[in-house]
Amino acid sequence: MFDIKVETPLPQSILMTLGNLIDAAWPESMLALNEDPWKKQVIFRIDTARRTEVAPQDAAALRQDPDEDDLQVTGLGPDGATVITPQEIAAAFVPAVKAAFEEFPDAENYLEMPLRDPEDGHRYLLTFCRSAEQTPHELRMAAEQNLERAREDAHRDAVQAVQGLLRRPRGPRADTFQDGVRAALDALRQAGFGAGDPHGED
Repeated sequence: MFDIKVETPLPQSILMTLGNLIDAAWPESMLALNEDPWKKQVIFRIDTARRTEVAPQDAAALRQDPDEDDLQVTGLGPDGATVITPQEIAAAFVPAVKAAFEEFPDAENYLEMPLRDPEDGHRYLLTFCRSAEQTPHELRMAAEQNLERAREDAHRDAVQAVQGLLRRPRGPRADTFQDGVRAALDALRQAGFGAGDPHGED
């Protein structure tokens, strides 16, 4: 018996193609248990005495084409299969992200790295973010909330100031004064500060 050890992770399509070819070349080959905790690998156990020639056209038919759901397999054997999860993929990027921020220490929250595909010329943007609740999207949302609060404060202060004028004791020219203040309130409303009905104040 002989063991063929294949380091992983590998795409599912490649691993299945390899398994098909090995099984065709050495009929009744088996998957062996990986007993090395320090290595990620798939072990094919073959009987060298059962070696069989495989015609090129037959080998080509054993190929499994990749697809968009091609999993990254890390282990395959009698104890089952293991694949890389999205969380593990993300964790693998951590060293690269840390190194990027160390290279550009002035970047406080995020880095943007433009990439260009040499084959088709398409441009991509790789973004690395750090800091809790301060991604570009979260910062933009917070800025919009702060702007809305500022608008509300400006509206409240402006309307209260003008309405305070309305409450002052009226003199001989009260009607003219009041008409002017009402015009000021109308102007405020048209400028986007309007809330409530200033005409309800006497």
